[in-house]
Parts: sequence; C-alpha cells; structure tokens
Amino acid sequence: MIADLLVKHILLFLVALSGATVAGILAGIAVYRLRAARAIVPVMNVLQATPEIVLLAICIPFLGIGYVGALVPLFIKGILPVMQNTLSGLRSVEPGLKEAARGMGMSDRQTLLRVELINAAPVIIAGIRISAIMLVSVITLTAYIGVESLGTLILQGIARMDANALLVGSGLSALLAVIVNQIMILLEKVAMRLAGRSR
Repeated sequence: MIADLLVKHILLFLVALSGATVAGILAGIAVYRLRAARAIVPVMNVLQATPEIVLLAICIPFLGIGYVGALVPLFIKGILPVMQNTLSGLRSVEPGLKEAARGMGMSDRQTLLRVELINAAPVIIAGIRISAIMLVSVITLTAYIGVESLGTLILQGIARMDANALLVGSGLSALLAVIVNQIMILLEKVAMRLAGRSR
C-alpha cells in the first residue's frame, strides 16, 4: 500500500509540475514580449496568494472530487514561480548578447530560443525548483478530496492516532522534497555551464 501511494504521489507531482512548467515558461515569455499579457500577472498573484485548501474547495463544485479536481489547483499553484523566474531571467540577459545575435542576422524567434532562453535557463530552473518543492508538499492536501497520495497516510495517521502511518507519510513526503531539491540544484548547475558556454 505504501509503495502504491508513493507511486501515485510521484505521478501526480510529475503531471502537475510538467503542466505548470510549460504554462509558466510560455506565460513568462508572453509577459516579456507582449504588453497586453502583463494583465495576467495580478491575476496569478491573487491565485498564488489563495491558500491551497481553498483552491481545492473552490474546484470541487466544478470539477468534482478526484484527480481532475486535484490537478487544476496544483497546476495553478505551480505556474507563478516559473512564470516570474522566466520573466526575471529574460530581463536579466545582457543587452549586448541580444544585439550581437541580431547583428549575426538572427530573427526575434532565433534570438529568443538560442540566446535569451539559454542564458535565462538557470533562473528559470530555479523557479521550477521552487514550484517543484511546493507541489511535493501541497499534493499531500489532495487526500482531503479523496485523491490517494502520501497525504492519505498522514490523514489515516491523524484519524486513527496511528504514529507509524503519520511518520511514514510525512517522512516520505519530506524525503521526496529533499530528493527533488537536489535534482533541481544539479540541473541549475548544468544550465549555468551551458549559459556560460553560450557567451
């Protein structure tokens, strides 16, 4: 049972993080390039400030109880750190690099893909790391709406005063967060090396 809950926790995490990463990077690029897209920033700030359990409760009437009702709030909570860091990373790229790329005849799209995103990658990955660590923890709350994860063990431990279930559920969640953090730190270092080579 514990292995099954761990696998479900990890799968839910990977789906939520993948969606939040893609949407966050695209939103960050849109805000960086398009003035009209800046309107989404305050909306995302409000959603990010909303407690996770409140988002889960709001989604239940529309999406029901289960994986879909859990994934949407997770997805929303994961977008903002990635979007903000994508925007910060793109804004931090040295103007000289962009001018050099244009001087070499690169189009706006080529400059974005070959210069700006590569140099912004370490900052973007730092945003993904923040999102990932947050999602690993927040997923435990989805047990309240019937989604099986490590949070199920924690809830059972509280309901039955079962210290073993409580310690296993919370301990594995914490261990998973540490592992994810270390993996993302390694990816940040790789991205920094690649960004350094592109200059």
